[in-house]
Amino acid sequence: MIVVRLKKAVYGFKHAAQLWHNDIHTFLLPHKFTQSQANPILYLHSDGILIGLYVEDISMLCPKDSTKAAIEDKARLSEKCKITNLGTAHQFLSIEIHRKENASCINLGQMAFIIASLKRFNIRNAYDVSTPMNHNVK
Repeated sequence: MIVVRLKKAVYGFKHAAQLWHNDIHTFLLPHKFTQSQANPILYLHSDGILIGLYVEDISMLCPKDSTKAAIEDKARLSEKCKITNLGTAHQFLSIEIHRKENASCINLGQMAFIIASLKRFNIRNAYDVSTPMNHNVK
């Protein structure tokens, strides 16, 4: 019989995501990231950089004026784990992200998810209403 002791979690194991999250948590804290009290998978940096964890993925969001800090943080993360830059996010967890070039706002939507759900339940021809409830009801 051969027994192997793993020094790290293997992808697909039941607790792999939790172990990875604990590992990345101990990595981010010394680099001036603080964990959000409202959502423990969100980490905030004083430069306005946000890091969101989802299972074994990382999404990094940063303001346009913090590119130097973002590059430094990205370099630190690349030392810790393999990073693939997919460019500007257009969708995350079935949420569409729409940016306007000169505007400082981001619009979020789920139109593709809604259309896919309508197709899945075979109700694509259902009529829509502008307000799902009478707005005069108190």
